[in-house]
Amino acid sequence: MNINKRALAITLLASFLVWRVLSLGMADHFARDEPERALFWRSEHPEALFRAAQLKVQAKQWAEAKVLGQKALRANPLDGRCLRILAQVAEAQGNEMQALVLFQKAAELAPRDLVSHAWLMENALRQKQAEPAVRHLDAILRIKPSLLPALQAQGNVLAVNAATQPFLITVLKRNPSWRAQFLSDLANAKFPSDTIAPVFNKLVSQAGLLPNEYLPWLSRLRQEKRYTQAYLTWVNLAFKANRKYLGNVFDGGFELPFDDQGGDFTWQSKPVPGAFAQQLSAQGVIGDNAYMVEFDGRRTAFANLTQLMVLPAGTWQLNYRAKANRLDSTRGIIWRISCESDGRVLLETEPMRGQFDWRELKQNFTIPTECSGQRLTLLIPARIPAETQINGSLWLDEVRIQAVEGKL
Repeated sequence: MNINKRALAITLLASFLVWRVLSLGMADHFARDEPERALFWRSEHPEALFRAAQLKVQAKQWAEAKVLGQKALRANPLDGRCLRILAQVAEAQGNEMQALVLFQKAAELAPRDLVSHAWLMENALRQKQAEPAVRHLDAILRIKPSLLPALQAQGNVLAVNAATQPFLITVLKRNPSWRAQFLSDLANAKFPSDTIAPVFNKLVSQAGLLPNEYLPWLSRLRQEKRYTQAYLTWVNLAFKANRKYLGNVFDGGFELPFDDQGGDFTWQSKPVPGAFAQQLSAQGVIGDNAYMVEFDGRRTAFANLTQLMVLPAGTWQLNYRAKANRLDSTRGIIWRISCESDGRVLLETEPMRGQFDWRELKQNFTIPTECSGQRLTLLIPARIPAETQINGSLWLDEVRIQAVEGKL
């Protein structure tokens, strides 16, 4: 008899355990998408209670949402999302102070809860509280960077507002994942440049921006013909190791690999069909490298070595070393210096063609007062497509521009 009772007890316990495992498994399975079905299996299931409460909030059934939210909180006191449900109920019932306290606690316990951070950001903006507004914007974008397009306009306002700008800069210094795209869009925002400039100026000096983060800003300054401001901003961004290449012409000796240069104030050398350009050393080269471009005999619309400069008005001299190897071209290759703002030509050098060893070449030119930005370009001065046919190679080294004494 005792054996039968013991067997019965074991059977009942086993059945109970099976039921517990089965009900928990079923509740877990339905909790996210069918919370009420999950609650049939486990009436105190924390996730199911939260999901059910959330559905009541969406339906604006505030009394039911509150009851379910409180049950969910009792089931899992550390789940900040349950506090968020109660905060939403408090807001709907007109209790703003209670809602604020609950949303704050919710964000502390559930730091990845977007709803809490969004509410707290909007509340901070309404109350003109700069630091929490920026902090919660950062939290939202760290959690979900894809929300940046929707929040960019609000972020731009925070960037140009004198009260919020310092807090935003502090956040951007930490290099959040959304920084590069935010700065790119900010650079093109429809606010005066002078209101945006402090953000970039501070980050330039303190945060070590990458080219994809500062080049859109330099582009805007150039478009507004603020060449000097763009140049000075770029100079402050130049890596310390590269500052030795600064001059009226950046890296005139072609020592720095093109891939390590950034922005229009450095050499830009884009590939072009029919021409192969590289930096390499050979007899007669000063330093480690020179620029060499080799042409394969076809028509090549070459104008693919260029650099933006900022020289004050006055008379200047372009100096450079060149060598040609069977450079066969009707029009040859020249250096052209033009005004960036209107394309006005300030200098075209004598054409380089034929065969000659390294030689020093120089030519004077004048920059007028209204020409604050200039572009130096190596090109074929072709007037018609037939004049772009070219064969052979050209070497260049030690490209310099210096003031003509007494002419500035």
